[in-house]
Amino acid sequence: MDHPLHPATVHWPIAAISLTGGLDLLHAAATSPMTSSYVAAAAKSIQFQIPLSMLPTLSHYTTIAALVTMVPSIVSGGSQLLPLIQRDGLSTSKAKTGVLHAAMNDVVFAALTYNWWTRRNIPGFTPTPLNLALSGLVAMPMVLYSAKLGGDLVYTYGMGIGSSKAKKSQ
Repeated sequence: MDHPLHPATVHWPIAAISLTGGLDLLHAAATSPMTSSYVAAAAKSIQFQIPLSMLPTLSHYTTIAALVTMVPSIVSGGSQLLPLIQRDGLSTSKAKTGVLHAAMNDVVFAALTYNWWTRRNIPGFTPTPLNLALSGLVAMPMVLYSAKLGGDLVYTYGMGIGSSKAKKSQ
């Protein structure tokens, strides 16, 4: 392969995880006695066409999409990170950042797997408070920070830069 595959695989899971967390947080706000009237009014004012009762179902399916699209990202990221660790160990900031990036994404994968597993047989896929916390307060912010770390790996540490065959032949 003439360029790293990992950067091309991360966009779908980031979007699906963010959407899952946002849908679950919106569901929590739509069903909370303190905020439900505000959410209903806002949905009506922007002519939101999806019934708010559908949010858990949508979240369940975006969770599945996140899990499915994370697999190529995890595999391609690992294949890019392992040679760095084999070469440098964990002695460099680049390797430490890569391991933190990978570990955070593994935690997100585990949290979403738990959410999918525990909600799969519940009518309407209604999340529990733990499900809401895992998707909206753990997975979503964690994947966004991990994406920032991924950007650091490329733009600060040059991960994947200069690895193409064209660059090697010059």
